[in-house]
Amino acid sequence: MVRNWVFLGDSLTEGVGSKRISHVSELVKQLRSANGMNVHEFRLRHVDNGFNKQIDFNVAGLIDVDADQDLSDLWLWNLACEGQTIDTDFGWLSLIAALRPELVVVFRGSLESIIRPAMVQDGDWPWWVPQSWRGYAAMDPRCYFSTTWWRKAKQSSVDCLKQRARLKLLKVRPGQPLIDLERFASSQTELLKRLRALETRVLVLGLLPVDEARFPGSLEHFKRVNARLKQIADAEGVEFFDWASSLNPGDLFYRDGFHPNVVGATTLAGLLRERIFTR
Repeated sequence: MVRNWVFLGDSLTEGVGSKRISHVSELVKQLRSANGMNVHEFRLRHVDNGFNKQIDFNVAGLIDVDADQDLSDLWLWNLACEGQTIDTDFGWLSLIAALRPELVVVFRGSLESIIRPAMVQDGDWPWWVPQSWRGYAAMDPRCYFSTTWWRKAKQSSVDCLKQRARLKLLKVRPGQPLIDLERFASSQTELLKRLRALETRVLVLGLLPVDEARFPGSLEHFKRVNARLKQIADAEGVEFFDWASSLNPGDLFYRDGFHPNVVGATTLAGLLRERIFTR
C-alpha cells in the first residue's frame, strides 16, 4: 500500500532558489540512500492563473519519481509555498484527507512572526520609501547574489540600500510581526484540530533561530512563538519537535540569517529523519 507524508509550511519548507532545496528535498535523498526506501517527492503549490490565459490553472508543481517503484512506496507531498501564511493551509485539507497520510509535518510561524517595519501593517510609509519596497517581504535581505558579476553588483547595491532603509524604519517605530501571536495561535490550533480529525500522526516543528542583527527583535519573539507552539501541540495531543535545540553552531543559513542553506537543509533533514523513526 502506498504511503504518504505531507509537509505544510512557507519558504523554509518549500525551499529557495531554482532547485527549491529544503529539509524536505534533502530528506528524500537521505531516505533513498540511508534507509533504502523507494521515495517520491511531489512539490505542489497554489498559483495565480498567469501561466496561460487560455487555460485555467491554480496549482503548479514538480514530481521527483524514484527510479524504482513498488506498491509500498513512500510519497512526500511538499505543499509549502513561499509568501503564504498559515491560513492558506486550510485549502489543502481536502487533498490531505484524500491522501490519508500516515504523517503530517507542520512547520509554521516563521513567516508570520518575523519582525518587520510597522508600516507594513498600517501603511504609514515615509515619502522616501519607493512603492516597490513596501511589500511585507520586499526589503528582506537577499538569500544570495547572482554569480554573474554585473547582476551581483546590481543586486548587492540595491540590497544594501534596502537594508539601511529597513533597519532605519525599525528604529523609528517598534516593528511588528506579519500576524500577531494570538491570531496565529488561533489558526495553528484550528489547523491541528482539523488534522487530528484525520487520525494521522501530526508533528509540529519549532522555529529555527533567526539572525538578530538582520531582523532586530525577531529572536525574542521567536522564543515566545516557540513556547506557544509547544503549548498548543501539547493541548491538541500532537508531537512537538524543537529541532533548533539539536543544531550545532555552524554556517547553516544563507546570508539573510533566516533560510537554511544546503548544509542547513541537509542537517535539518537528518534531525527530522531521526525524529520520525525513533518515535
